[in-house]
Amino acid sequence: MKLYSLQFIEHTFSFTTYIYSLLTAFIALILISTGIFYYRNRSNPRFRTLFILVSLIGALIIGVQTSRLIDQQNSDSKTGQTVQLLRNIAKEKHVSPTKVYANSNTLNDGMTIKINQKYYTVNFNSDLTSYNLQETKLVNKPQLVNKDDFSIGQSGFSSSAMDYWDVALKFIVGLITVVLQINLSGKGNLAPSNAVDQLQNYILGGIIGGTIYNSQITNLQFIIIMLIWSVIVFAIKFLTSQNNILNRLINGSPQVLISNGMVNVSRALKNGMTASELAFKLRINGINSFKEVKNATLEQNGQLTITTFDDEAIRYPIISDGQINELAIKREKLTEADILKMLDERQISLENIYLAQMNNNQLDIVKYPRKSKKNNMYFQR
Repeated sequence: MKLYSLQFIEHTFSFTTYIYSLLTAFIALILISTGIFYYRNRSNPRFRTLFILVSLIGALIIGVQTSRLIDQQNSDSKTGQTVQLLRNIAKEKHVSPTKVYANSNTLNDGMTIKINQKYYTVNFNSDLTSYNLQETKLVNKPQLVNKDDFSIGQSGFSSSAMDYWDVALKFIVGLITVVLQINLSGKGNLAPSNAVDQLQNYILGGIIGGTIYNSQITNLQFIIIMLIWSVIVFAIKFLTSQNNILNRLINGSPQVLISNGMVNVSRALKNGMTASELAFKLRINGINSFKEVKNATLEQNGQLTITTFDDEAIRYPIISDGQINELAIKREKLTEADILKMLDERQISLENIYLAQMNNNQLDIVKYPRKSKKNNMYFQR
């Protein structure tokens, strides 16, 4: 435990207020200088971005310092009460104020005070208007901090200012996690393409928003939470890529709502598509009548893929990720046995196929790359 002298408490808070004010003025001067520099070079777009960046950083620092200054002013009023209490106690005990130490700069019930070689506990009433001293003994010898021991690093007793650094670090961790999930999933952005992606965005936002402002959650705990969620996300992606039934259960499957100008009303209602919503989606695709539509398919992400009689029909993969797409083969009027026969004729196993589509009654196949032992490189055969 540290016990601070009366002179240290008085000096610390007057110095801290001065430092905060000086730093705020310095940042404001940098902002003005940057603004003048940008005005002289405003024809160069690079300086515009630099000016915005410096302005945002400056505004952030000024905001933090202003908040600290306000907190400091509020704390100074409480410190004044503590200083007055210590002076009264010194006078009551007939000792020099330099012999009085306290473990806090604010009044609180149970605070410890050292007078000469004796230690006391201060007990206050409910509104801190009266007190009594009770002599006590400490388990360990305290560290005494005097005015001569003052340093900038000891310019206050509160560590609340470091909360801003914790928030900044959590933002950085959240940003890195989002970027990694986007890159590792190969999506390129956060636009959802199925139910798992949508759920991932919601929960990811909830995790980041809920933990950033919670000071009880440390940065290490935050990193562990993000790792747990990432494991869950990629586990679901792996499982859905290995099982068609699970994939349809979680992500759903494309649903044909209009075929050859005929609307499948029961299927549309089953998927929650009202008549006004269907008409709206047709209009935004430049189609005024459903009779013009050859095929309109509701995709897993809620978008409507439309082809008219003048367009070529959309072809869905017959095989994807080593699994046969049952809906696609039905559209092609084929059976699973037909597909397996085609593969057997070409001596290709189903699990080795990355992607396959029908084109002019032929099955175009893209296989998984295999590893060459000779040059340790991957290539497709």
